[in-house]
Amino acid sequence: MGRAKPVELATRFFEKQGDASAFYKAMLHRYQPGDRLADDDSLDVAALLERHTEYDTKVGCGVSHFEVMMTEHGTQCFRIIRADGSGTDFSYAHCITQRPPSRKLEVSQGFRRTVRVDLFKARDSFFATHGGTDGRVACAATGERIALNQGHMDHRPPMTFEVIVTTFLCARGLSLDDVPLSRGQDEQVSPEVMDQNLCEAFRAYHAKIARLDFVKSTINLAQGSRIVSKTGGSLWHRVDRSRSKETPS
Repeated sequence: MGRAKPVELATRFFEKQGDASAFYKAMLHRYQPGDRLADDDSLDVAALLERHTEYDTKVGCGVSHFEVMMTEHGTQCFRIIRADGSGTDFSYAHCITQRPPSRKLEVSQGFRRTVRVDLFKARDSFFATHGGTDGRVACAATGERIALNQGHMDHRPPMTFEVIVTTFLCARGLSLDDVPLSRGQDEQVSPEVMDQNLCEAFRAYHAKIARLDFVKSTINLAQGSRIVSKTGGSLWHRVDRSRSKETPS
């Protein structure tokens, strides 16, 4: 087992990264989207932000305060409101680990952004058909009755979103690096796929094979993107390995 990596901030000390992650996750979910952070929490968030690898860009002309915002994926994140009124999101997990997101994650996020409107429409249609008089539906994973803002559409195994993206790229002989992405702009919570033809092709493929369920956001995040091939390793790795065999080193 590897040695625990402590996280030392101006306001707090955590013996390991997992403790820091749990602390900031709990803080994040004490608020609703649009809420302004309390002063005490703002001090802890400001201290964490100092660890961001793009700190100067995120802070810009200076921080006025912090808020919580809803991402296009149905999850929450912290948002910086600058002194000039502009804003941008940031990831507390990135600040803790100080590791940039993997290419795999960025491509997945980019394609999920591509179908976000389709997923919203599927969600609204599902509620219109299955919603009860209480305005809630049963979570497909737990059976708990939940409201529209408490979950989002999840991809039913075995065709998880990871598998859909992987098979889409494999069918076209594309690697993760072949997908053009835009990232890191203010208020750009996730990367954006810049090839519109590729986006439309993915939307059509996704609409054809995706089987969707409505689940609580926490359940969706816990079970997503964990399909492992029978030969070992994730399907993403199979894309990279097959590509590497075609390209001389």
